[in-house]
Amino acid sequence: MTTFTAVTYNVLAQSFAHPDRYPLCPPEALDPAYRHPLLRTRVEGLAADLLCLQELEPAIYEGLRARLETTHDAAYVQRSHRPDGLAVFARRSLFGGFEHHELHFGAQRRRGNDLALIVRLTLDGLPLHIACTHLAWQPESTPRGEHVGYCQMLELLAHRDATAPDDTWIFAGDFNAISQSIVIAAALELGMDESCRSQRPWDTCAINGRRRKLDYLLFSTGRLEPRPGVLPQLFRDTALPSLTEPSDHLPLRVDFSPIP
Repeated sequence: MTTFTAVTYNVLAQSFAHPDRYPLCPPEALDPAYRHPLLRTRVEGLAADLLCLQELEPAIYEGLRARLETTHDAAYVQRSHRPDGLAVFARRSLFGGFEHHELHFGAQRRRGNDLALIVRLTLDGLPLHIACTHLAWQPESTPRGEHVGYCQMLELLAHRDATAPDDTWIFAGDFNAISQSIVIAAALELGMDESCRSQRPWDTCAINGRRRKLDYLLFSTGRLEPRPGVLPQLFRDTALPSLTEPSDHLPLRVDFSPIP
């Protein structure tokens, strides 16, 4: 069975990289003249077979697509009335049957247009579905029925069950939820598993001194064997973006092997 490397990465839209939002970061780290070449190099250096990106602006997507077009199929969707979107790149030599569609969530924040990019692939002749998304953030104290990110996760799970309940799925993205949240609990209760349970350190985001795990590669329980990569340690004084990391998130990398 074919092993593949999956990466999810919130690349930080330039439209959101304002100095007043990131007061601890060196100004050069927020400058697009510095950030964008560093981001392209960072993404290419991941050498991912399956690459799921969030907060990706169209110009950056087109640049990455041009650089990866000889090896990867690609799909992109931009959020309406927003500067950014989602992209999935899949290595052509490993995956076949590249098809994609959009799932627009019914649950939305005010002036929101959160969605998922759903890609159907084949691996060793068997179907594999990828859902790349960026869920809404709300405080953990938000009641379950009012928690937009939780409701969006339920919609994603319902879409899975309505379209291909017996196939293997990977949910990739920035879920804006810690591991103990109701958002992640919903996925784990309804047939998804956490690929990075054994990973330490496992924080994927550091904004103004606050370290958290917000990024996930969830997979259909019992279908894949995950081997998570190594993440650098984030500390209370870690400031992202930095001169070596172009986003306020780290790329999360997992090697997956199908279970026969």
